[in-house]
Amino acid sequence: MTNTTQPIRLMTTRSHLGSTLLVLLFLAGCERTTSDAPAKLRPCTELGQTCEFSPGKLGSCVVVDGCKRENCFVCQSQH
Repeated sequence: MTNTTQPIRLMTTRSHLGSTLLVLLFLAGCERTTSDAPAKLRPCTELGQTCEFSPGKLGSCVVVDGCKRENCFVCQSQH
């Protein structure tokens, strides 16, 4: 009996190894994110200040019209 299946197995093993290494390299390069990460920007305290409207989206601090509270600044989306 001839041993013709050995080259095919070797190619298949190398193919799987290459695919596995490619996936591992891709995953190693991915940035890890957490939903519990603290906000990088402070809450609004003055007009025009840069704020975080939603996670990863910047906004600008504006004053609410007719506000009678102590802090009338809110973060408004820039888009």
